[in-house]
Amino acid sequence: MSPDASSSKTVIAVVGASGSGKTTLAKVLVELCQQHQAGASVAKLSLDAYYRDLSSQSFEQRDQTNFDHPDALEFELFYQHVASLRAGQAITVPRYDFTQHTRIAGGDVLKPPDILVIEGVLLAAHPPLRSQVNWWVYVDTPNAICLQRRIERDFIDRGRSESSVRDFWFSRAEPMFQEFGAPAKAWADFVVSGEQPVESTARDLLHDMGLVPH
Repeated sequence: MSPDASSSKTVIAVVGASGSGKTTLAKVLVELCQQHQAGASVAKLSLDAYYRDLSSQSFEQRDQTNFDHPDALEFELFYQHVASLRAGQAITVPRYDFTQHTRIAGGDVLKPPDILVIEGVLLAAHPPLRSQVNWWVYVDTPNAICLQRRIERDFIDRGRSESSVRDFWFSRAEPMFQEFGAPAKAWADFVVSGEQPVESTARDLLHDMGLVPH
């Protein structure tokens, strides 16, 4: 869905389940744009930075929050920031402490790029955001592969057992994505496989968007 004609900025949204490969695809899209768009500025913005600050709650209360539900994210601020970047205004991206479920003081200044790639599991759960995006890319990856990638990642990064990751996946992550994220597959501009080589997928996408040559 094309945004308002008032801005010439290009915004590409990448959505998909946890473990689908969306973050890797977004990263490669940025790298290829930087290589082929001479003189253009390119940046990536992740929805993960916009979890709500729960510092007013006890840690026990924070730990009971369903972070796979859209309510856990400050979509209003994310939308405002994307709109500001498209309007040529710099933003301060929040910093989030995932171990404490709180925001860290300060933030990272992001100047308005010519091409902005945004990514997140639940990006499509905020309908107003669709008006700010030129191209929606849905990364379609079988659930079994997403789960296996999640198991491997959480074991390495968080020291979690396979059984705990499976329990979390089937009780929250997968059903929340099916309700709030998966519907984007029906209206996305592009649906790509998360099992294919990521660089060729990214190159084909950018070619179809008119941003890089084959």
